[in-house]
Amino acid sequence: MNETPHAKDFEPHLATPFRVEQPISLELLLAGVQDQSNSSLEQFSLFFAGPQAPWLQQGTYILHHAALGESELFLVPLGPKDGRMQYQSAFSRPRAR
Repeated sequence: MNETPHAKDFEPHLATPFRVEQPISLELLLAGVQDQSNSSLEQFSLFFAGPQAPWLQQGTYILHHAALGESELFLVPLGPKDGRMQYQSAFSRPRAR
């Protein structure tokens, strides 16, 4: 995966699986990509859904995807919804001028 991920990198892969191997092996589905960028900031969030148990604590994980390869993302558990644990990975950085 690109060193600097962008929302457009993930949008084509909605509803596809990402695999976490450490510290436990589990599959997360990319449930949403929310882009809130403006002219000065690139801001977007990735939302993942996984099994309700076991679940991942807040932290940095390597996610494997068939088309994207490896991505190192900081995941925050948002809590259960519709029988699945929800996670968010948020990005915010100044746009290059």
